[in-house]
Amino acid sequence: MDRWLNSPVGNSVIQAETAAFAELVPSGFYARSLQIGLSEIPYLDGIETRERYIVDEGSQSGALHGRPNRKQSNKSHYMIASPFALPFPERSQNLIVLPHTMDHCENPHDVLREVNEILEPEGCLAIIGFNIFSLFGCVHLLMSKTGRMPWDGKFYSVGRVQDWLLLLGYDLVGARMLIYRPPINSERYQKKMKFLENAGSRWWPGLGSVYVIVGKKREIMLTQRRQLSTAWTKFLPPVVQPVPQKVARTMNMEAASNE
Repeated sequence: MDRWLNSPVGNSVIQAETAAFAELVPSGFYARSLQIGLSEIPYLDGIETRERYIVDEGSQSGALHGRPNRKQSNKSHYMIASPFALPFPERSQNLIVLPHTMDHCENPHDVLREVNEILEPEGCLAIIGFNIFSLFGCVHLLMSKTGRMPWDGKFYSVGRVQDWLLLLGYDLVGARMLIYRPPINSERYQKKMKFLENAGSRWWPGLGSVYVIVGKKREIMLTQRRQLSTAWTKFLPPVVQPVPQKVARTMNMEAASNE
């Protein structure tokens, strides 16, 4: 995993994720913030917080060294623990981020339930993961049995992850799709294909390889209307649509009559 994170593709993914996370999390002061997984990546460094906790399982990503400019702040408290049994009391955290945590766990529902217990009402939960309906998702289908990270994980659709949050009683406050370039490990290619990021967010916004979803935990869970499995799309930029043929003919006829 550390080799992939330090590759041109991994580098571009981490830069895009950390920037999007900082923009999507509602502004304000979070007394206690928690990051579960990828302990060497400073997702929480741009957040105003008094206490910052970094939890890792102590395997794979926990053994990463990362580049010097990626190291976490010295103000962070590190600990080794399972995401299924976190060493925090109920309602003790104000902000929690799961960076690809659910991509590499056996039961994401148990992780979400554990996180939900320690997050206080009106607190924010950010989930970052790989989208199955994307170029990365295609590579995942081809290489999932090779044992190579990150392709050996479990990729989910953004709509499915959103439904899990809605069932737990969260309001979506931010969502974004990232990375529309193919995962080719070439720094020269990554720079050359950078134009695909703007093109993808404009023309096929739902097919980004990475999703970032931010939800706010409600004080009282209301009855959910289950038809909103695509509610996250309201956070995406509008897609330019061609003018319908009937409307175009009408416009041409009006223009001809005015002449």
